[in-house]
Amino acid sequence: MIDVSDLNERIVSAVERSGAFIEELTVDSAVNRPSEIVKSGSRFFSWDNEHRSKENGKPYLYSWSYYNGVIFEGLKYICDKTKDDRYLPYICEFLDAMITDGELNEHAGYVPHHGVDCYKTASLLALLCGYGEYEDVCAKLYGDLTVINAAYAEEALGGNYWHMWASKKPPKYKVWLDGIYMTQPFLARYAKRIGDREQQKAIFERFCWVAENLRAENGLFYHAGNRKDDICPFFWLRAIGWYAMAQVDVMEYLPEEYLPRMKQDLKIFIDGMLGCQDASGMWRNLVDQPLSESNRTESSGSAMMIYCILKAIRLGFLEDADGSYKRAAQAGFCTLAEDKLTAEGLKDIYLMAAASGADNYGTLEWYKTNEGKGIGPFIMAYSEMIKTID
Repeated sequence: MIDVSDLNERIVSAVERSGAFIEELTVDSAVNRPSEIVKSGSRFFSWDNEHRSKENGKPYLYSWSYYNGVIFEGLKYICDKTKDDRYLPYICEFLDAMITDGELNEHAGYVPHHGVDCYKTASLLALLCGYGEYEDVCAKLYGDLTVINAAYAEEALGGNYWHMWASKKPPKYKVWLDGIYMTQPFLARYAKRIGDREQQKAIFERFCWVAENLRAENGLFYHAGNRKDDICPFFWLRAIGWYAMAQVDVMEYLPEEYLPRMKQDLKIFIDGMLGCQDASGMWRNLVDQPLSESNRTESSGSAMMIYCILKAIRLGFLEDADGSYKRAAQAGFCTLAEDKLTAEGLKDIYLMAAASGADNYGTLEWYKTNEGKGIGPFIMAYSEMIKTID
């Protein structure tokens, strides 16, 4: 049972601490200057543990990496709420450094055939269509994903895209929950902008396939799979969290006719996750397994769930007459800020997990501090928290 007796006081403190941390890390940082980092092959954002660049022999997904996209998208949501005039120039500095004459330039690290991870940052561009050259780039990326990479989608997979790499050798499990988030919010945003009803219908059908094939009886979702009887049998928090955010982000842009089914699936999912919520208010790295040194309450996926629940309530996708859903998410954020946000930064962010079918979800050295895949969702969760305390 989560203790919410002093929740209001905890919320004020957690939001203040988190806001100061985010500002220091981004808009007030002397180190994390987007234009300087994007144009360099030897400098990296402080949250970038992968250090990808051509100079390091990793010719894709460096500045354009999905976790940078999530971080800057979260800052856009803060900007929308607070109207703080520091955020939009900072975001545009990041995007402008990667674009030349309506194309992603050599500093971006974008490779159209690399796989679904190459499209997440496009979701940020779709939020900013109408600024500068972003519309042209969105159109190009939309074409890449819906035309060039159409060969990577299969009817047997509900039209979902393989989690494929440049080698064109797909992993054992072709549809990852991670990949749903990397592609579908971008497609949904831009499809609404240009009135692509066929794409909107396809997005809805992709989510239906995932719910029908990767959801277990307890409401949780397996990390990846090809069909019901061929899945990666682990309930990994961050993969589930990516999917959680994908659901609410997509629902915001789909036509009303698709929402009843998606609302139903969303409630089944959230109820299943709340059934596994740790007493602290966070969630464990392997959601259904007991707390241990190798199965900690994990920061990135917990932040994703907080974002999902609060946004679902705010947009009317999740009924919360008694406020219990909201309190559960707020309590989770408070613990996240109190227990995981330290002087060194946000800790216990699990680095990675390959959906191979093997258990690689408890490697102790993979619990990182200030890792980009956790910082971004934390910023997004914060952006929803500040909307709950008007």
